[in-house]
Amino acid sequence: MNQFEKDWDTVKKENRRIDEATDDRIWQNIERMTYGRKAKQQKVYWAAAVLIPLFGLLCLYPLFSGHHNDAGNILVLKTGNEMKTYRLSDGSIITMQPYSKLTMDRNHFGKKERPVEFEGKAFFDIAKDKTRPFRIDAHGFKVQVLGTRFFLDQKSADKSVALKEGKVKIERRGKITYLLPEETWVSDAANREHHYYSPSKVRTFAFNGQDYREVIRLLEETYDVEIQYPVQYSKEKIQGSFTGNLQDVITIVSYPFSLTAVKITDKQIILK
Repeated sequence: MNQFEKDWDTVKKENRRIDEATDDRIWQNIERMTYGRKAKQQKVYWAAAVLIPLFGLLCLYPLFSGHHNDAGNILVLKTGNEMKTYRLSDGSIITMQPYSKLTMDRNHFGKKERPVEFEGKAFFDIAKDKTRPFRIDAHGFKVQVLGTRFFLDQKSADKSVALKEGKVKIERRGKITYLLPEETWVSDAANREHHYYSPSKVRTFAFNGQDYREVIRLLEETYDVEIQYPVQYSKEKIQGSFTGNLQDVITIVSYPFSLTAVKITDKQIILK
């Protein structure tokens, strides 16, 4: 109980006579002090209600957004010297290698389509949405998907898109290329385009008396590998139709010469 309330109780107990004006003045002081305390408490409660959730959001901010720069409606996701993974608003997951950058306009993304710009290297796991294509402007070529998984290298001298699942449409200088799983599109440093297959991709090859060296060259061009072999077999003739992946076909066509394929790297094979 504050001093004003004590004084008033004392007045009542002692049956003191107080004029009506004095009575009103005392109660006004009591109400003013009481209201002041309540107002201060309300301010504290309001401050707590605002600051506590805000503090929580600030703590969770890096988890959901990663490092990005946001200027108005333009969202920029980028990496420094380490790899990072980001989840976009449509559920797509982008794993970006060091020194890569993805830019998007949040006003347009997800409306009728999902346009972004990209520089660097990244693995894209795009959420499926047949009504809103995901379009990537890779500064020199464009990639369009509806929902798929692929690796995009926009940074190297040889630009490439390697498809893991789904289907990809690539547009460069008015030319359109479609990729299916385990296929790779490459635009080399000389601006030549190539369409390669993963070594695990099953293909059918038909040979009608071609030289062994021509068969090897075709396999190199199909699978983007370098194959070394003993030169004495270069003009041997190969006849027949063969179906299988790279390892299968090499084994079959090299069997007459007792050659065994030894993998040196993903891009180099030696026949001994």
